[in-house]
Amino acid sequence: MKNGSYFIEREKLNAFMKGAAMNEEEGLYIFWETDPKVARQVLPPQLELIDPEHPQVYSYFVNIREPTFAPWYMEAGIGILGARFKEHTGLYFCNLQLSGPGAQMGLLSGREMSGLPKKMCEKIVVERNDDIAHVVVEAKGRRIFEAEIEIGSYNEPLMEAGFADLVPGASADGYCFLFKYDICSGKDDNVILQNATLLGYDSVTDYRSWEAASIKSISMEPSLDDPWSELVVVKPLGAAYSINSNWVRGMHALARFEEKESDDLFSYLFAGRYDRSTISPGHQRYGQY
Repeated sequence: MKNGSYFIEREKLNAFMKGAAMNEEEGLYIFWETDPKVARQVLPPQLELIDPEHPQVYSYFVNIREPTFAPWYMEAGIGILGARFKEHTGLYFCNLQLSGPGAQMGLLSGREMSGLPKKMCEKIVVERNDDIAHVVVEAKGRRIFEAEIEIGSYNEPLMEAGFADLVPGASADGYCFLFKYDICSGKDDNVILQNATLLGYDSVTDYRSWEAASIKSISMEPSLDDPWSELVVVKPLGAAYSINSNWVRGMHALARFEEKESDDLFSYLFAGRYDRSTISPGHQRYGQY
């Protein structure tokens, strides 16, 4: 068998993540209203809510069957819709969970290049039988998300207007806010975020299908490490089952923060990227999930 090398010619690296795309994604998209106080608490102060009284949560659960940069993998994500920074509006991701053969490359490329708050989990299952679809996400022995949806119509009829254009062959723009930062040691050996950059992540999704669905049940087990259940369901809005491909059109810096303003962001960025074991002297976990 041919062996690789820890030295790769620079010319070959020109192909690194070139034309990166998440092709042939298939799975569920689920939306609900959450508690306004919770939404404001977890959203970094640099971002505003377009509708602070009715914040919406966006979640998705897909098998990325043909990524251009890795084998297939499963991905689940949760965030707050309707965030705003100056003239830009979009999604703020709280966390993404990954599993499967390509998960490591999906995590590393997403975190290091884009600042996406990605973590590994033990299990993501998406299944569909006729008009019923079901999803399970398990992380560190906790079932942090489980839902069942029924294909047909949304829970909230007003959802129809927002997704009416997602017919087979349609393309839709997407925009989300992400943070990249530099970690260093401060006074008393405490870790600080020396600076942070707010990025605009511009993407396009090409749709093969988008089937409206209603939420029949959602449950989220509390977790210290992956607190998805904090974004409590106040009002189910609707769901969808979709097959699509997503690709990144570009990223650009929106603002740079330094010293206390950047370091204060650690409170908002930590849980989506790290576990409590990094800040707790009394921790242990035995067994393998």
